Amino acid sequence: MSKSNVYYMVFPMITPNNESMKQLSKKSALNKKAEEKLRLQFTKRLAKHLKRIRKEKKVTQEELAFQAGLNSAYVGHLERGIYSPTLFVIWKIAKALKMKPWEFLKDF
Repeated sequence: MSKSNVYYMVFPMITPNNESMKQLSKKSALNKKAEEKLRLQFTKRLAKHLKRIRKEKKVTQEELAFQAGLNSAYVGHLERGIYSPTLFVIWKIAKALKMKPWEFLKDF
């Protein structure tokens, strides 16, 4: 028995014949234009959400940036919807706002 066959016996859910792997290999149901439109909508909505929460907490962009360990220009870009943050950045922002990430994203 080859090494790869042993691997697939131990981890059967990731075999190449598995239906889930076939699903992963399929192209996205969205075309590039539709995907970009959704990304922009997400980014703009998150920008408004971040700005609203920051203002509710009475924190300036500069204070938020400092507490989160981010550049203040970057925070401004996030609030204008120019950049889309990673989950790590969302975690840092939530922590700086004295929130848990799920609390920050709850009403989003």
